Amino acid sequence: MEGIRAKSILNRSSIGDYCVNPYIGCSHACSYCYAQYYTRRMGYSGAWGSYVYAKLNAIELLEKEIFRKARGVVYISSLTDAYQPAESSLAITRGILKLLLERDWPIIIQTKSSLVLRDLDIISGFSDASVGLTIITLDDELRRALEPRASSVKDRIYTLQKLKEAGIRTFTFIGPIIPGAALEDILALVKEVKSLSDLIYFDKFREKPGIRMGKMSAEDSNAYYRRIKASLSEKLRGVNYIFLY
Repeated sequence: MEGIRAKSILNRSSIGDYCVNPYIGCSHACSYCYAQYYTRRMGYSGAWGSYVYAKLNAIELLEKEIFRKARGVVYISSLTDAYQPAESSLAITRGILKLLLERDWPIIIQTKSSLVLRDLDIISGFSDASVGLTIITLDDELRRALEPRASSVKDRIYTLQKLKEAGIRTFTFIGPIIPGAALEDILALVKEVKSLSDLIYFDKFREKPGIRMGKMSAEDSNAYYRRIKASLSEKLRGVNYIFLY
């Protein structure tokens, strides 16, 4: 992990109004992560998961930018996980949340880490906050293969439970749906999280240069996701869900 000085921190986003990325890179090392493609385009190299650059001046930047920009929804984070292991000692994300709370900007947090519970004291203070956990399988052995340094499936479900108990609006992000995953396995995951989630998102895997997930051709993959979407839509009556494809 290295420290860098960023030029900006509160940037326009298609998810919410702004995004905040306290780090570049992510030591969770998820093999399918689209962020590795974009960080390569930004000029960062090395195996995905092997490098993390912490924006040491993130809080200093936000102190200035929050007064210059119109209030809006802040998504944390779009190209990294704000609660990856480095955050446990650096607490950059925690400092960012404190500043956002001072002006009560709406926030959306998405993570694969139970570390988010550390900041429940701050998150609980927002008048508009959503926190989501990405969970793509109940099989923790498969999780370790795909997301080697993210929190276990059990810990993520526990995190959802604690957030829900604290009155936080929650969501589960089932994305990407693993290409070829059985409908029964996806439904089992939904059953596990539906009572803990105000909303469930589904998304497909979108191939990027150098990033693949499984061996399906593009044609077979598209057909698979159409079938899964149709089947889930039939089975999920009474569940609040959104397909992102």
